[in-house]
This record gives sequence, C-alpha cells and structure tokens, in this order.
Amino acid sequence: MTKAKILIIDDEADIRESLSDILKDEGYQVIAVENAIKAKEARNKIRFDLILLDIWMPECDGISLLKQWAKDKEINCPVIMMSGHGTIDTAIEATKIGAFDFLEKPISLQKLLKTISLALKKSIHINKLDVTFITDSESSIIKILRQKLKDLKKESLILIDGKKGNFLNLCIEFLQGNNFSIYDSKNKLDSNLINKIHEKGKAALLIKSLSDLPDYDPSELRAVIRSLTAKKIKVIIVDENINLLRMLVNNEWILDDHLFKIPIDNDMDIISEFSILILNYYLSKNVNIGYKVFDTSALNLMRVNSIFLNVDVLDKFIVDLIQNSEAEVITSDDIDFSGNTAARKDLISENLSPNENNELYKLNLREARENFEKRYFEFHTKSKISISDLSKKSGVERTHLYRKLKQLKISIK
Repeated sequence: MTKAKILIIDDEADIRESLSDILKDEGYQVIAVENAIKAKEARNKIRFDLILLDIWMPECDGISLLKQWAKDKEINCPVIMMSGHGTIDTAIEATKIGAFDFLEKPISLQKLLKTISLALKKSIHINKLDVTFITDSESSIIKILRQKLKDLKKESLILIDGKKGNFLNLCIEFLQGNNFSIYDSKNKLDSNLINKIHEKGKAALLIKSLSDLPDYDPSELRAVIRSLTAKKIKVIIVDENINLLRMLVNNEWILDDHLFKIPIDNDMDIISEFSILILNYYLSKNVNIGYKVFDTSALNLMRVNSIFLNVDVLDKFIVDLIQNSEAEVITSDDIDFSGNTAARKDLISENLSPNENNELYKLNLREARENFEKRYFEFHTKSKISISDLSKKSGVERTHLYRKLKQLKISIK
C-alpha cells in the first residue's frame, strides 16, 4: 500500500530537513521545497495528499500562497499552516481561507503526527466496492465465486438468488458488463420487446425481480426465454425469494447449473472472512486510511449478527468503522450495535428484521456483550464441538475458555 505524499514548503533548510526525516521515518513520501515557485513546480508534477506550509517566507508568504490556491480552486488536499510567530488572528484567517489547521513552531512530534493523521483521515473519500473486488482478489472464497461466475457466462439463462444492492450489481457487471437491457414491468414481454432488444444489439435481458414478470404459466415463460436465447440474448433473472427461484430450477427444462447464490447471504460462517476482505480492499484503495485490522473479538461479534448476511450492509458498516474508529486494531468495543454514530445507527435500524428480537440493542454495551457471549458459546456447544476446536474458532485461550464457560454456566461434553 502506497503511503500518503506530503509537500513541505519552508524557507528554513533545517526545518525542511527535520520535518522530512521525521515524516519519512513514519513511512510518508516527502518532497520539501523552499518557496512558492518551487512549490508550484512540485504540484504540477505530483498530486499531494497533504501540504505543510510555512507562513513567513520571503517574496511570497504562506497566507498569500494559500489565498492564490483558494482563488484558483487548487486546495485539493489538507493544508496545515506553520509559523514561529503566529497569532490567533493569523490562525483564524488561515482556516477561513481553507487551511485544515495551524501549528506553532517549534512543533512537537506528537502534535505534528496527530494533526497530519487527523487531516489525512478527514480527507479520505471512500468509494463503494467496485468490480475489482471480484476480479483481483486472491482469496479462496472470491476465487470460487469468480470461477462460478465464469462458468455462468457460458449459460443462456442465469438465475441469481441474492439481495438487491451494490454487490449484486458487481456480480452482474462481471457477468455481462453493461451489455444488457433491464426489463421494465410496464412493457409486455413479447416478440415486439424481444425484437427491440435484438435490434439494439444488447446481449442480455436483466429481470430484476420475478415479481416484475406478468403472470406467465411455466410453458409461456419457457417460450419467452427460448425466443430470447434463440436470438443469442441471454436471460438473467434476479430474486431474493429462493423458493420462487427453486420452482424454476425444479422444472426439468432448467438445470441447477443456472442458479447462482450470492455468497454470505445465507452463510454466517463466512461473515468474518468477508469482513477482512472488505477492510483490506479499502486499505489498498485509500492510501490515507493507514493500517487497520480486526481482532478476533470484533469478528466473532459480527459473525453472529444476521444483519451482516447482506454484503452491502456489512460493507457500509465497515466503512463507518474505518471513518470513526481511532485505533489501528478494531475490537468488539468498536462494534457498537447501539449505533454510536448516526450512520451506524441508521444502518442497523434500517436492516433489522421486523420480527427480530431487538432487546439486545437496548442494553448497555457490557450487558449486550455478555448476552452475546452466552448465545455465541451456547450455539457452538450444541454442535458437540471440542474445547480445542472451540478455542481455535473463538480465539479464546483454553484456560480462559474453561473459566468463561463456567462463568456462563455452559457445560461442554
């Protein structure tokens, strides 16, 4: 992962050298220049992620340079002003113009690194997952998914069992790119529509939900699909009602090979692996995030929560964690299902099942964690798992695990 690029602008050579050495030791890529002219030349060649700008410089001072950038709409990264003779008025003026913060010299190492970290974090713009999440991953679970999608490309009919959202769209993009028509339920699915799709040169018809289809009986639906495939138009039908899809699959004319299930949607055991994959994807795509990792307690807490059976919900939750968790290690304390950020609270409330028992979310975090731990260990002990295997799965050392099970009054055979 490439570290952030930082431009230092200061007329004092000792300060340029000192700041450069500190930031390079922290892993940043650093360019240091002595004046506004050199700064302009550097910015024309490199897109910087952050700028440290001294106020008092000959010829063109930092405030004047900042004003020029603001006028030309060239403040495209955080700018931190520096000065050994600064005043409150100067700091206020700089921030009004567009500076992120103001540091007074001599700058302490802790203050410098903390301000840079905060500035870079505020500048992070996290884009949603794109198709490279599927095409580039070396994870075994994604490789299996990718191979299944490659096999499906050969089929003239594809049935996708999964929840609507960005991840489903990525799978469709992998399968078909943008070369498809989307079925509009306002139009009758007949020979006229089929001819229009064929004339437009589209290679597939995407039906976003079985409920969009008119009330065809099986023989009529079969005839329409065959008419489309006869013209080399692939049919992709999406629905999260697995029973309806299975009714189609059970028809002798339609093979099981046509059916694709979105991974994770029905398998809570792979929530942990998907969480790590999504986090690592964002770390690789956004240089300013820095290092972050889930610990076992966080992954275990997420793995047993049904809202994360939706990849898009899991994705949004992880983005919120990235933007709001300060530490490098994301723990169970960060996985606060009571919703300690507005985005997280909305996400959880929107995706809880109406029939789900929400009492857990009304407890304080300590009580909720204890409640969860009991349910978690009860769930696994019912499967007659050994202490050794349960220790590995939960990430709890065996001695502590015995003590935990005794505390929770759970017996294991």
